[in-house]
Amino acid sequence: AIIPVALYGQPADMDEICALAETRGLAVIEDACQSFGATYKGKKSCNLSLIGCTSFYPAKPLGCYGDGGAVFTSDDVLAEKIKHLRVHGQTGTYVHKYIGINARFDAIQAAVLNVKMKYYAREVEKRIALGERYNALLHEKANVTTPIIRGDRTSVYAQYSIRVSKREEFIAALREKGIPTAVHYPRSLHLQEAYGYLGYKKGDFPVSEMVSGEIVSLPISPFLTEEEQDFIADNL
Repeated sequence: AIIPVALYGQPADMDEICALAETRGLAVIEDACQSFGATYKGKKSCNLSLIGCTSFYPAKPLGCYGDGGAVFTSDDVLAEKIKHLRVHGQTGTYVHKYIGINARFDAIQAAVLNVKMKYYAREVEKRIALGERYNALLHEKANVTTPIIRGDRTSVYAQYSIRVSKREEFIAALREKGIPTAVHYPRSLHLQEAYGYLGYKKGDFPVSEMVSGEIVSLPISPFLTEEEQDFIADNL
C-alpha cells in the first residue's frame, strides 16, 4: 500500500498518487491525522482513497481527551473486516476469524467528540482564517518561508509551520518574548534508526533533510486571538 500523509493539515496530491497506485496494483490509505476537515478538489479529506484514517489525539485539529481515532472506507466488505480487526479479529463471542488488535474506542472519548463535532466546522474556518492571516503578516519577513497551500485544496493548519535559518537562535529569541514554538519534525524518516536496515544515508533525500533542519511551528488554534497573532508576527 501507499500511505500518503497530509502533513501539517493539507492533503497530498491524492489523484496522482491513486493513479500511480492503480498502475501497480496497490491500495492507497490516506493518513489524514492532521487534515481532518480539509478539502481536496471539493471532497473531504478521509474520502480521497480506498481507506482514510484520522487521529483524535488531543493535539490534533479535532481532539478528544485521550487516545482515539477513526477509519473511513466506502467499501462495505473492508468496513466489516476493520470492525472485526479492532476487537481482536472477533466476529462473534469467542469466535476469532482474524488476528486483530484491541482498538475499541473508549465511550468517554466518543462522548467528548460528539460534543466537539458540533463546533468543528466553525473551528476549521477559524484555523484557515488564522493560517491565511499568518501568511499575510509574515509574507514580507526576511528569511522566513511560509506554507504554500495549493489552489485546489484547503489546509486545517494542524500546525502553522515555517522555515527559518539559524533555527535554534530563532527559537531562543522567541522564548525570551514568551512565545512558544515546536519542531515538527527534526529528523527525516530515512535517517531514523528504525529504517537503518534500508541502507539510506545522510544526503540521500536532500530536500527532506533541508526542511527538517529549518522547520519550526508557531502557536495556532481556533482560540488564538488576532492580538496574540500580531504580537507573534511583530516579534518574529
